[in-house]
Amino acid sequence: MNLVRLVEEAARNFAERPALISENQRISYSELNRSINAVAHFLKQAGVTKGDKVAVMLPNIPEFIYCYFAVVKLGAVAVTLNTLSTSYELSYLLENSDAKVLLTSEAVRKRYEEIKNKLTFCKNFVAVDSASFRKTITDGPFSDPAISIDPEDPAVMIYTSGLTGKPLGAVLTHRNLSSQANLICTLI
Repeated sequence: MNLVRLVEEAARNFAERPALISENQRISYSELNRSINAVAHFLKQAGVTKGDKVAVMLPNIPEFIYCYFAVVKLGAVAVTLNTLSTSYELSYLLENSDAKVLLTSEAVRKRYEEIKNKLTFCKNFVAVDSASFRKTITDGPFSDPAISIDPEDPAVMIYTSGLTGKPLGAVLTHRNLSSQANLICTLI
């Protein structure tokens, strides 16, 4: 079991119930799953494949959830980054993680432009608040693009403060995330 399958199951069983509430917006489980699939197709068309790293640098907004789960659904690794990272920090994190794509907001473009020529892998900047990204979410495709995922496949890379003065990327597998979700359910 992986977390994406839990979202799909919730979309089947609780389709019209609210999954997310953001400001004046209520997003049902079926809408959540459709948006995740649409973003996954978008990323797949951009060349993201299983095992690739995709940086997600977004605040607590619905698009963070769409992007995070879309990356994981493709078997890629979601590299979650602090939205307040400076250009210098962003350069280090994108290089260290080998991220191919940066999913963020238009407000980060200037920081990215300052460092993009120094980056080896991260040549794709995607602003989730752009008209083209919003069109992706509304137009789809909405079919499930998921691939076979092994429980030991990496799912997310989270940067810690590190002991060497530089942040260190900690990788969690699908099994790690499922185990944590199950543990939380037993505590509720």
